[in-house]
Amino acid sequence: MLKNLLLTIKIERFMKNIIVEYSNEFKLLFYGVFMYLEMEIEIVKVLFFLMVIDTFLGVTKTIILSNTFSFKKLALGFVSKLALLIVPMALALMSKGLNYNFKWFVTIVMDLLIVSDGISIISNVIAIKTKKEVENFDAMTRMLKAIRNGLIQLFKRFLSTIDQKTE
Repeated sequence: MLKNLLLTIKIERFMKNIIVEYSNEFKLLFYGVFMYLEMEIEIVKVLFFLMVIDTFLGVTKTIILSNTFSFKKLALGFVSKLALLIVPMALALMSKGLNYNFKWFVTIVMDLLIVSDGISIISNVIAIKTKKEVENFDAMTRMLKAIRNGLIQLFKRFLSTIDQKTE
């Protein structure tokens, strides 16, 4: 058990050192990707700051409600929030690759991500103030499933159009 704990601490220190050492490079990479994809940097910044605020309030809520806090859970939660930024990036990449203008759709998805984080922030503030857990509305999972289903339907229509042309 001690060996696993020491290994975990070493990995955490290593990751922290990498992030600190290469933070400017990561920032440049993200800015470059967002510029290439013609995504609005200001919207991405707002979303990122909302994610940071939500994470901070989530930690505060956990401590106030005397729930079990762990850095592993914190890291996984933050990584999963950052992974949500991949969704609009993937949509923008598809738009570029297909030479189709999805920019309006990417902006809507970013706006929905902002609203979802805003709802989560408000829920955390209510929980902190009342010292009671507040049921969170999982808008993100619903939105991701809707995007996935919509893209599958679009792809199926595309395939049926190809099938009709080859007959």
